[in-house]
Amino acid sequence: MPERVVKSEQAPTRVLVVDDQPLFASGIAMLIDAQDDMECVGTADDGTEAVALAAAAHPDIVLMDLRMPGSNGIDATRSLLATADADGRPRVIVLTTLRRDDVVVQALDAGASAFLTKDARPAQVLSSIRTVHAGDAIPDLAETLELVAQMGGPTSSSRRQAALDALSPREREIFLLVARGLSNAEIATAAYVSEATVKTHVAAILRKLDLRSRVQAVVFAHRHDLVIA
Repeated sequence: MPERVVKSEQAPTRVLVVDDQPLFASGIAMLIDAQDDMECVGTADDGTEAVALAAAAHPDIVLMDLRMPGSNGIDATRSLLATADADGRPRVIVLTTLRRDDVVVQALDAGASAFLTKDARPAQVLSSIRTVHAGDAIPDLAETLELVAQMGGPTSSSRRQAALDALSPREREIFLLVARGLSNAEIATAAYVSEATVKTHVAAILRKLDLRSRVQAVVFAHRHDLVIA
């Protein structure tokens, strides 16, 4: 059984579950509502309903099935992230039956923050929600980086340089650390700054590069051959 988090004074993380299988969606909703630091604010069975419900319920996290009849999860993810608030919410975690799936790649490219397979353990689901909500790390980092690395070949050196022209020297340093998948705490240690400073830089980097998530920053870095081993 997943470890139950002790209730805090902070508002619970609001989660919307989107899946066209009612039994699966209700099971995830019950898991979420059993946590003191989370609440399920609704379930939807297609992308169109998800976007409408998100506008009304204002979730922090959306668990988004990718393959559904009608409007699919990728289109819904794009719609949700196009209207995200200043803090980047809602953040989307996509649900898939296959780990190596082109649709997962498309979802990450669209700005999803993480992906989960539907056979994930309850503790993994809860951990991913908490990590993505905190916004300072990438769940299942090794697997995500492996998937991202398969997304396409490098660009020309001129395009690689142009990709970083919008960033200050300090932001470039932080960006390259984000691209390696480091958490805010790890970046703070490597760059000799506070975590609060890292968060400020990461927010500025995503804004300047028109990116929606840390994973999308990793995708961007790989596509421009900017990742330093």
